Amino acid sequence: MFKLVSAALAAAVLATPVLAEPAKTGSATVIVANLNPANADDAKRLERRVERAAFTACGGHEGSVRMLKQTVTRSDCYQETLAEARIAVGMNRQYAAR
Repeated sequence: MFKLVSAALAAAVLATPVLAEPAKTGSATVIVANLNPANADDAKRLERRVERAAFTACGGHEGSVRMLKQTVTRSDCYQETLAEARIAVGMNRQYAAR
């Protein structure tokens, strides 16, 4: 029993620095050249592209399991990246009221 507790304590101590590190994020590109945000259909397409890009930049992948997808979309990384991407592509006014 003592060995099990010691092993668990050692694992917790060793894992702490990893948990304290800031998350590393990636990057993604949103192609906007063929879309007009003033057009409702194009605005929806652009929103999906921005969401997909933010999801990818924050560590998500199309093949991710549902739990990982939910974790990524609830993360600060995703929310901040999504807000920044909306501003970058000129969609910030549409989502300011949300």
